[in-house]
Amino acid sequence: MKYILISICLLCTFIAQSQDLQCNVQVNSDKIQTSNKEIFIELQNAINQFINQRKWISDKVQPQEKINCNLVINITSFNIDKFEAEVSITSSRPVFGTTYNTPMFNHFDQEWYFSYAQFQSLEYQDNANIMPLTTLIAFYANVIIGVDFDSFHPEGGNPYFTKALEIRNIAQKTAGWNPSDGRGNRNKYYIIDQLMDDRYRPLRTAYYQYHMTGMDKFKDDNSAARKEIYQSLEKIRIIQERLPNSVIFKIFFNAKREELINIFKQAEPGLKNRAIELLGKLDPSNISNYEKIKQ
Repeated sequence: MKYILISICLLCTFIAQSQDLQCNVQVNSDKIQTSNKEIFIELQNAINQFINQRKWISDKVQPQEKINCNLVINITSFNIDKFEAEVSITSSRPVFGTTYNTPMFNHFDQEWYFSYAQFQSLEYQDNANIMPLTTLIAFYANVIIGVDFDSFHPEGGNPYFTKALEIRNIAQKTAGWNPSDGRGNRNKYYIIDQLMDDRYRPLRTAYYQYHMTGMDKFKDDNSAARKEIYQSLEKIRIIQERLPNSVIFKIFFNAKREELINIFKQAEPGLKNRAIELLGKLDPSNISNYEKIKQ
């Protein structure tokens, strides 16, 4: 009995140490008419366990360093064990010295195609697409981690973006992974393609500046931090003018829009006006939202 208890304790310790992501998973089946709703509960539990108990990050992660994320999976089609879904993927990270979490990633993927049978265990293997569902999860887990690491170190996300690219290349021949899928270039193929493209390197540099010399310094000197954030947006403007309509710009502003409005609401009048003008150019479909900065 003593050895059983020791084994259980060691297993629990291993699981606790292995958790790199702290992900809230929701599976919504409101659109599906079926008497067997339990399969959706089992699916949610299986995904939750898979993503939260897996070791994704090579370094040791302290409990306070876990990356917060959300997967909201809206099932749009279901037939026996075949699923189609639209998925909202978001993540955030703590701002140094505060209780505030800054949003990092916000994307809506309309093309998840996978199979799942009730009580089926989720399996994953590097360099193989053995289960389309775990391949999808692994892709976004690595993208989320890469974005998070980019905010702490210049191009710190490279190992995880490289892994996400490998996953995409393995899955590319299956539905939902092709360049022509999704709305325009707003798909998995182009997300990682752009993150790994040298032409977008200034965006990743700006991402580091936004967080490390902006958000993480905000509590010490909010005026100086606000200027750093504005300067990071100017860097994004330069690259966006050359490469408009890129999916990673959309993801950035989907995540940061409300935060930017709140940041510049408290700016001095000159910076406030410049921010409204700049944000209107960077995220033109939401120009009316940035007018809130004047309030």
